[in-house]
Amino acid sequence: MKLRHPVVRGHPLHAMASDFPVGILPLAFAASVAARLRRSREATFTADAAAAAAALSFVPAALLGWWEWLTIPADHEARRPATIHGLVNTSATVLAMLALWRPRRVELQIAALSSLVVGAWIGGDLVYRLGWRVRKAELYEQIQEGKSQDEAERAIQEHERQDTFLAT
Repeated sequence: MKLRHPVVRGHPLHAMASDFPVGILPLAFAASVAARLRRSREATFTADAAAAAAALSFVPAALLGWWEWLTIPADHEARRPATIHGLVNTSATVLAMLALWRPRRVELQIAALSSLVVGAWIGGDLVYRLGWRVRKAELYEQIQEGKSQDEAERAIQEHERQDTFLAT
């Protein structure tokens, strides 16, 4: 059985899931700084809850990201940067989970945020420069391989119908 791509109705699941850590980790960092400065039960509770939410938000993004990586052909130019992207973001995931430990939470969240920024930069490069998971880039690649516009569109539609969860 062939591994299906983590795409639903033309939308890559990893791209959707990655928005959560990008949004929640800065919030958790701000709550942790506030808790360190304020030292109240409420601030500590908020920082703990935000750190847990941040750590949990990484899990689906990481799992979907590695699943996505498994579907990249070994000879595709996106494979190497996708590997680096995955490793950098996996380190951000580990750091966010380690940040559940209060004494070094702020420092660990700074490191996680730094890793996340680097990983997001590489991920943006995968999409916007290399065209990974961008339909127009896929169409262009098919035409570069000698297919007509119609043949290329049919090949992409066939791929979406056969290799993804729900076709567009």
